[in-house]
Amino acid sequence: MKNTLKKELKDIGMSTLKVYLLLIEEGNALGVREVQRKIGFKSPSTAKYHLDRLVELGLVEKTRDGLYLVRRSSKPPILYAYTSVYGTLIPRLVPYAVFFTTVTLLYIVFGGGNVFAIITGSLASIILWIESIRLIRFLKKLKGIKSKE
Repeated sequence: MKNTLKKELKDIGMSTLKVYLLLIEEGNALGVREVQRKIGFKSPSTAKYHLDRLVELGLVEKTRDGLYLVRRSSKPPILYAYTSVYGTLIPRLVPYAVFFTTVTLLYIVFGGGNVFAIITGSLASIILWIESIRLIRFLKKLKGIKSKE
């Protein structure tokens, strides 16, 4: 798993991944200078290089206006575990964790007496929340890694 992750990061590049994450979070098309300012690149040509790389990988499309927009149909493998909700990336496990937690609590509140069901629901909730938190921390780590320009 770690070797696969390193290979994916090497293929896409950390700076390019940061640009992709920015485009996802913004949710609308951005120009080269906007990306340069928001990421903190020293020159617009660096931002353009990474945006063109994303277009080449099929993750972003260039509009007629020269702006760059995320293609909704594709995602790099490193981000398969995430989904975008109102421009925020969240782990795909979060809705399942919320569902199992809610169902388990409702079962307990409304007098469910089956101990096995309570234990099973609680374990599922705990495992899903732990994995969700791990994925959130990983995403924060990805965003916080300093990249070479």
